[in-house]
Amino acid sequence: MAGTTPNTRRSAGTDDAELQNAYRMVSDVLAGAVRETLAAPGPDPARFAVRRLTAVDRDMPPDATPPGWSLAFLVLADWYDAARTALADHDDRSERALGWIGSNLGPRYAARARYTVAPLVDPADARETSHYVDALGVDFLASMVWTVAAVVAEFPAEDTAEVWPRTRADAAR
Repeated sequence: MAGTTPNTRRSAGTDDAELQNAYRMVSDVLAGAVRETLAAPGPDPARFAVRRLTAVDRDMPPDATPPGWSLAFLVLADWYDAARTALADHDDRSERALGWIGSNLGPRYAARARYTVAPLVDPADARETSHYVDALGVDFLASMVWTVAAVVAEFPAEDTAEVWPRTRADAAR
């Protein structure tokens, strides 16, 4: 690489490794929230995880991209993509997920998740969900966690403790 010093190359590699470590840490926190939601259904494990992951965003200038929120969204979007691909033959995947949320967390939470479930059906609908970020606040990302928990519950893997959308997304990375 012309004009690139060894330190610059090492720095880029270090940045990539740090990003991968951050991605893995965020995945661990979100997978824990999914497992807790499945074990004792309720909205709080997801909300707590989102607050924990976005705490760093409070120190950012108002015009800066919030790193905690952005990385959590990226992880959850990857999991949605993995679930959508794996469940392509299940046209009812979003309705089943919303039904599980309604039955296990309550209709209020299913109504919130309805705003973020669209990319589970079609990635082109992801842009539509961005209109609800401010309206849903912390429940925007939390509703994505609830949806992943619902998908895992409604379409279980052989190992029922596996958060399989994460496993598939990790394999695709």
